[in-house]
Amino acid sequence: MGRLRDRLPAVRALALVALAGCVSITEDPGTWEPAESITGELAAELGPVPSTIAIPRRVLRVATWNVHFGADPEDLATQILGSAELASADVVMVQEIEAYPGEPTRTRRLAEALGMTWVYAPARVEGSGTHGIAMLSRFPLEAAAVRRLPYVDQPIRARNRNALAAEVVLGTTRLRLVNLHLDVRIGPVDRIRQLHPAVVDLGDPVVVGGDFNTNPWAWVEATVPLTGTEAIVGMEQAAVIDDYLFERDFEGAIPVDTATLRVPLDVRIDNLYSRGLPILASGVEHVDGSDHWPVWFDLALD
Repeated sequence: MGRLRDRLPAVRALALVALAGCVSITEDPGTWEPAESITGELAAELGPVPSTIAIPRRVLRVATWNVHFGADPEDLATQILGSAELASADVVMVQEIEAYPGEPTRTRRLAEALGMTWVYAPARVEGSGTHGIAMLSRFPLEAAAVRRLPYVDQPIRARNRNALAAEVVLGTTRLRLVNLHLDVRIGPVDRIRQLHPAVVDLGDPVVVGGDFNTNPWAWVEATVPLTGTEAIVGMEQAAVIDDYLFERDFEGAIPVDTATLRVPLDVRIDNLYSRGLPILASGVEHVDGSDHWPVWFDLALD
């Protein structure tokens, strides 16, 4: 497929760029709320202190995985434990996991199958249940907090998004974790506007991860994808997010052309970033259980 600039006159290309950015997005909707203070349908669920607390090592392995609703938590645990890289993860950030009345939350089932504690933060009501993000950890999780992200008013499937933060307690060391799941059909500018409240004013050390949905397309009114984003806006969204976070002294280790989604394209929409702790190793694991692949990296604690 040829570049879009080869098929469109310059004036028309500029018009498409302007049109692709025409979505309404709220400003920063608030502040971090302590997870235990949230009540009602979107109340967070906090797991207990792990019965057996792992001894902190010199290297901490953190993973992130969009589990595509997490309908079978036990199978997800089997996939994680069947991977040498994931089985040794100390912390797992999870996106797109749900909970329904009359059963233990899927987050709890997954965490207990892995021998971890957990925090589940619903972002919205979904049918008779809720849909949200979670953190699982072999170490205690404290100071859990939830922040609503800017709402993108889209013609189809407009959704509430949130970010979840917590401190993983590693003996005398504390590491702040931030997990998030951004919208799909938005351009680079709106993606940064939605991300910004979750990553501003964070202390060190900190890890930010999740499903950034950094797809390689521009979107006309958050509905129609225009392929060849690089020809239109100058670079792919994954690179835009990298630049934005690198300017804030974060580092990453997964190249922008690394596939994290089960499609025949080299699309990186999931990622992890660290500030204050060096990244020693990283990778993407090709396991079953979701339409995404998990991303992991190792951090040097000392």
